[in-house]
Parts: sequence; structure tokens; C-alpha cells
Amino acid sequence: MGDSFLDTFLGHPADGTFMAWLADGGLWAALIAVAAVVGWWVVRIILRRGLRQAVQGLDQHEATADVGMAVQAADSWISNFLVAAVFGIAAVLGILHVLGNNIDPAIDYLKDAGSATGNWLATDGLRIVLILFMSWVVTRVARRVIPRVMSSIMLGQASTADHDEVLKRSETLSSVFVGAAVALIYVSALFMVLTELSVPIGPVLGGFGIAGIAVGFGAQYLVRDLIAGIFILAENQYRTGDVVTIAGISGLVESINLRRTVLRDLDGQVHVIPNGEITVASNKTKYWSRVNLDIGVAYKEDVDRVIEVLNEIGEEIAADPYYGLMLITPPQVLRLNSLDDSAVTFKMLGDCKPMKQWEIMGEMRKRIKTRLDAEGIEIPFPHQTVYWGDAQPPFRPEVVADAVRDTHVPPTMAPAAKPETTPTAEPTPVEVKPTVGSQDDLEMTPERREELLAAIAMAAASRVADATSMDIQARTLLVDTADSE
Repeated sequence: MGDSFLDTFLGHPADGTFMAWLADGGLWAALIAVAAVVGWWVVRIILRRGLRQAVQGLDQHEATADVGMAVQAADSWISNFLVAAVFGIAAVLGILHVLGNNIDPAIDYLKDAGSATGNWLATDGLRIVLILFMSWVVTRVARRVIPRVMSSIMLGQASTADHDEVLKRSETLSSVFVGAAVALIYVSALFMVLTELSVPIGPVLGGFGIAGIAVGFGAQYLVRDLIAGIFILAENQYRTGDVVTIAGISGLVESINLRRTVLRDLDGQVHVIPNGEITVASNKTKYWSRVNLDIGVAYKEDVDRVIEVLNEIGEEIAADPYYGLMLITPPQVLRLNSLDDSAVTFKMLGDCKPMKQWEIMGEMRKRIKTRLDAEGIEIPFPHQTVYWGDAQPPFRPEVVADAVRDTHVPPTMAPAAKPETTPTAEPTPVEVKPTVGSQDDLEMTPERREELLAAIAMAAASRVADATSMDIQARTLLVDTADSE
């Protein structure tokens, strides 16, 4: 074999030297390595420019912004590692060839692998790639469509003032639905890929079924709470800051999520209520509230005059510079609500802003008490009337006083067989003085009525005691008479 150009150019160097290695192919190996690095650098620059232009074009449209972000994330991997791997494999094979190594097995292996990969990609691989690509597309669509649909639905049911609150609730629900949709898509794609790879999914599905039953029994209350929380947020039954009654507990809603609602009652106690325990939710401050008052007056009062006074009080508080801003409609008498045991009750109603009804009702009670006192309209308290029976004389205080006075002069019973017994001195009558009013003042007050009733009870007890004493004296007299005979 003749000398090569490099061998002649380098002056026929001796075997075993570096120059001989260069002449035998070392120089070509170095040139191949440098060419691979330069080729990688040039292709990398070209690919990065093309990818950046593609990302800019995708970012200009909202519908393809997510795709642009994905391409930008893959930029470094594609332009650096993938291209470097291709040029590196080509450079290694070229260097081995020029150095006199047999690279035919590697070439054959690459040909077989490429042929097998091509055949696989043409059949199963293409389907798997399509499955993964469609899963990615559906996931991107779900992440963009679900939040928009939730926002449009919930904003259509809410007022303008609740815009920020509705957006927060829609974001919460959107994250839940997006997570569920993405999980379902990924699981479906996994099973489809396993099917394409000829992996039996029957045992896998059976295992998932058994695990699902076990988790279902263990987490049934959690699932119930989550489902109830989704409906509470979606239907806007109540929100943070509302005063509600749920699960028999009333309080201010401090926080709410998919699993539980936190209430703080008037005593400052915090109640954590699982959403699954809520069957009826009573919201006292949604959009507007209502002033609801029951006012009782005495039966003797003029009904029309009372209605007129109460309506005037409602108009006055509606004209107040402070309380009037809280009211939507002035509180007015709705009707004569009931005829109770001790009072005639009127119902007053008026609409107001949320959570202002308690402050307004407190002020109205104050004004009603002051005004009714000024008008001389009696606000009654419970009392009872004593019924003495048919054909009984009327109840007169002076008669009761005389009866009480007479009960303090007990009659004496002298023995008939002993007339010489010295008569006892007549006791001095005890005068009963009423504590309320004078004897001439016969006006009946509740205090005097109670006092006279107590005096009657004492007189009755005294009569029973006197009768018992007389019976004992009579029995003693009969016994003494029988003994003397």
C-alpha cells in the first residue's frame, strides 16, 4: 500500500510517534471532532432562533399562549441536548472509522434499531404519540375552558357589587374541576398506552376497584363534605362575612372551603362545621335584611292612635342622618298581629342593608319606649284577674280590712257549769293599715291587690285555727261536765 498524502506531507514519520498517529488518521479524527462541535453550535443557534420566533408567534394569540410556554420550556432540551446527542453519535462513529476500527456492527445496530423504531412508530408508536398528544391538548383546553365557563355562569347569577367575591369562588371551584378533569384525562391516557403496549389492564382495573371500595368506605364522610362544599360555593348559599344559621348554630361566617365552614357566635366561640352536616342553611344577611318588631300595648289604648304613633317613629328613624342611610324602606306597622293575654301586639316591618337590622331595632325600641311614655300609652306587663265565682259581692278593700281586723278578736268559750269563772279582758282591736295609699284612697294598684290577697289568706288561716281551738274547748267542757255528774 502506498504512502498517503498526510504521510508524505508529514515526512514519513517513524512508527509509534505522535506524528505517525496523526498520519494514520488522528488528524482526521481531530477534524471530525471539531466539525461536530461547530456543527452542533451552528444548528443550535438556528434552532433557537426558529423556536423563539415560534414562541413569539404563539404568544400573540391567547388561544395558543400555553403552547408557546411549552415550546419555550422545551427550547433548551431540544437545542442543546438532542442536537448534541445526534452530532456526538455521528462524530464518535466517524472518529472510530478513521482510526481503523470496525464500526460495521454499530452501523448495523443503528440500522436495525432505526428500522424497528420506524416500524413501531408507524404502528403502535404513532397511536401512542397521538394518545399522548391528544391528552396534552385536551388538558390544555380544560385548563382554559373550565375557568371561563365557571366565571361566566357565576357572574351571570351575581350582582355587580359581588364581582370580586364571585371571582374568588369561581377560582376555587375551577381549580377543583380542572384537577378532577386532568386526573381523569391522565388516567385514561395511561390505560390506553398500556393497552397499546399489550400490557393487560384487567388486573390493574381490579386492583383500582378494590382500592376504590376501601377508600370509599373510609372516606365517605370526606367525599360527602366535598360534594356539599361544591354546591354551597356554586349556588352561593352564603359567603365569608354573612350571618347564618347552619346545623343549629348561628354566627358570623369567618371562612369557608370545600370541606368545612367556620362560624363565630355572639359569645366569641368558634364552631367548625363539616359541610356534609349542613342540611338547611339560613342566611340572615344576603343582599338585604329586614327589621321585624312586635310591639305590645294595653287593651285600653286606641288602636288607630297606636298605629299612627308607631308609623311616625318609623318615619323619624328613616329621616335620621345616621340610621336613615342603613334603611331601604321605613319601618311601618304591617298589621295588628295578635291579641295576647295582657297586650295587643302590632308587627312592624322594614327593609335595611345587610347586618344592620339589629342596630336599627335596638334604636327603634329605645325610641318607641320614650315616645309611648310621652304619649301616655301603656306598655303592659303580665297580670292575672282573680275570679270569685257567681253571685259574689264585689271586691272592696275596706271590707277586707274590717274582716282582717275582726279576725284578731277571737271569741272565748266559758264553761256552763262554772259561771263564777272570771271573764277575760276584751283584747284591743288591731288596726290594719294598708302600706300603699290611705284608707280613704280606694284606688286599686297591683301592690295593694297583692297585699289584700295576702291579708285574706291570713284571715282564712286564723279562722281555721280559731275553729280548731273552739272544738278543743268544747270537747274539754263536755268531758268536765261528765266527770262532775
